[in-house]
Amino acid sequence: MPTNSVEKRTVYLQRKEQGCCPRCGKKVRKNSKYIYCEDCRAFFRNYNSEMSESLNETRKARYDERKENKQCPRCGKKLGKKYTKTICETCLEKQYAYNYGKKRTVKKGK
Repeated sequence: MPTNSVEKRTVYLQRKEQGCCPRCGKKVRKNSKYIYCEDCRAFFRNYNSEMSESLNETRKARYDERKENKQCPRCGKKLGKKYTKTICETCLEKQYAYNYGKKRTVKKGK
């Protein structure tokens, strides 16, 4: 089994060139559009779903904790007592620019 990244890469490329699964070395069917075998693809699907579930739980807990402590749930910056929005101005600007591709114009109150 290769130990460093250069060896891993050469084994990966050799197996791929031979029509084998780069992870385990089993032959992959010729008519398959994937380079990995079914077993390895199932492994990746299960691994990714487990990892994303645990990450989502962690992120949700951090979001709730920050919201309780009157902090911006995204960056953690402390929000003022009179501040009514959930997200700080900086994060709102970033979100607006991401969604609309331009700077947000703030309307002054009455």
